[in-house]
Amino acid sequence: MTSTEACEKIPFLGKDEDGMDGDDVSPRQGFLPPGRLLKWHGALFIVQMALLALNLTLFWQNTTASHDKHDASLEDVFESAFSPAQTVLQYKVEEPSPVPTPNPFFGEPRPEVDQAWSNLLRGSMVRISEDEMRRMNKTSIALRDGSGYIGYLESIHMLHCVKRIYQSQHPEHYPRLQGTDAFTPAHWDHCLDVLRRGIMCNADVTVNTYFWRTSDEIKGDSSGSRVCTDWDRIQKWSDERAVKYVGNDNLLSLLVPSHDAESIGPGKV
Repeated sequence: MTSTEACEKIPFLGKDEDGMDGDDVSPRQGFLPPGRLLKWHGALFIVQMALLALNLTLFWQNTTASHDKHDASLEDVFESAFSPAQTVLQYKVEEPSPVPTPNPFFGEPRPEVDQAWSNLLRGSMVRISEDEMRRMNKTSIALRDGSGYIGYLESIHMLHCVKRIYQSQHPEHYPRLQGTDAFTPAHWDHCLDVLRRGIMCNADVTVNTYFWRTSDEIKGDSSGSRVCTDWDRIQKWSDERAVKYVGNDNLLSLLVPSHDAESIGPGKV
């Protein structure tokens, strides 16, 4: 046995197990009679089983309590910042496409790109009921038909910013963005900060990796599955509640006028 092996074994050996003890002890010295020894072993076994059962029970109780506390805490968080869209919020694992597909939202400007963005943002303004408004403890502008109040999802707000960033790269195709609809520097800062806050608020914790692109260059690899919100469910929710209008004048005609006492509501609690 090497000295290293001996050092590793010493803490776990009995006094005579390594043959290094020099005391001359009688083989029977210090031993209990067989009958009493058996009784002691039985008693120790029962005690050990009882302790094991107790430990397992405590572990199960702590695990269950921790899980329930986590779930309750998560429910409290959602309730404290309630959104009616939470009723359709679900997650799924998104797998990468095995075959590269054209991106419908980017590339050279073309009618298909504009239509893709229009479809994505058609639920930009949604109808919120009075009960939902009270549960959110917020106020908004009332709809003239009495069906509720107007609102918008923050995710749609962020997508609107992404669309404007795309369009700003093609000023010749979207000339209005250089004129009447031009963003001021402050508006661009606002849009970029909306995206920053949105990314940090809903952090994607997928871990990406790297590979050698050449012998002296590495590149990120973002392929692989990730956990995503089921966007189709959110899109359907928004579309079903969409306030449809054409132009600003048409929109204003759908709202309770600003001079009306019932224009803003319901009252906060």
